[in-house]
Amino acid sequence: MTSHGLSESEVDEQRALTPGTQHVTHFNHAGSSLPTQAVLDTQLDYLTNEANIGGYEAAGQSIDAHDAVYDSIAKLIGASRHEIARAEHATIAWNAAFWSLPMEKGQRILTVEAEYGANAVAFLRAQERYGVSIEVVPSAPDGSVDLDRFESALGDDVAVVALTHVPTNGGLVNPAAEVGALTKAARVPFLLDACQSVGQLALDVSELGCDFLSATGRKYLRGPRGTGFLYVNSEILPTLTPDQPDHHGAHWASPERYELRDDARRFEHWEFNHAGWQSLGAAVDHANQLGMDRIEVTVKQRGEELRAGLAADGFETFDLGNEKAGLVTTAVPGVAAVAVKSALAARSINVSVTTPDTTQWDAVRRGLPDLIRASVHYITTPDEIAELVAALREIRDGGSLPT
Repeated sequence: MTSHGLSESEVDEQRALTPGTQHVTHFNHAGSSLPTQAVLDTQLDYLTNEANIGGYEAAGQSIDAHDAVYDSIAKLIGASRHEIARAEHATIAWNAAFWSLPMEKGQRILTVEAEYGANAVAFLRAQERYGVSIEVVPSAPDGSVDLDRFESALGDDVAVVALTHVPTNGGLVNPAAEVGALTKAARVPFLLDACQSVGQLALDVSELGCDFLSATGRKYLRGPRGTGFLYVNSEILPTLTPDQPDHHGAHWASPERYELRDDARRFEHWEFNHAGWQSLGAAVDHANQLGMDRIEVTVKQRGEELRAGLAADGFETFDLGNEKAGLVTTAVPGVAAVAVKSALAARSINVSVTTPDTTQWDAVRRGLPDLIRASVHYITTPDEIAELVAALREIRDGGSLPT
């Protein structure tokens, strides 16, 4: 990548647009990031208008703004607007895609060791419902999916390939484009969980080769909670029937017949959070304006700076992959992760705890304990990284947090 990241002055400008940076040192962008004032204003202004004139009436006034969000998301990931469906969150989007696929007894679901817990539960449910089997492709030495083994595992009996792009428990970036090339050659549907890659990595669905891409608004896109979207490749769309369509995603043509929409919105339902959707659009517009290539460079740089700072102070990190994203996992020896999180919160430093049950296959293989996850963004500064490392050192050494 030849793009350069954000300059120090640009980061300062972005922080000035983000009210939360004045109150907390935020290392939980992979959980729920800090929105800009513009995102907040979009949501509050819509809710105020809704309260003043009525929900249906406010929606009627904002049809153009609603429709523009599809164009913004399509631009973000290199798709067409008719390939985008709104969703309440990434799990809703992922499940809408997964349960629309035809599956039969004897078929296989092909996935990887670092797959996310919510997806794994769906695999197990599909095993109960359809009689399919689950095949977990072993990891390569760097922790990413082993592409040779993956290619060997592909076959006519594979119902779907499901891959988490950036797993929840570390910095690993799985080689999604390479997987996409293999699935396309094998003509196997490819479902990419981009919950933690959208907003921090520059993505283009034509390069990724995925048939579906599910995403949330609250993480690296810096949008509101309760928002997300689903990309569906137009080539596979005619073969898909949503598991739970309604009269928005389908037309009730006669008392005995319905007709699905001819675009990705067949996966939508009529009711949704209008204020959230439009403020998600504001967040996506902000990312598009900054440039995802520049955001990616900055996030990766901050992630490496944090890993280097932790290593210099003797902390182990548990991140995998030759290519690493902005999620950094570590632990304080002898101190429970939840206690570390609480101690940091007392100092207004936000982190999260990632537990083995979110990535059972990978966690069991590596014998992982509960871990502290510190996720950086382009608004993270070197001073904040130094502050976090110093606080962890104080906890480890048995002293009080810095004052």
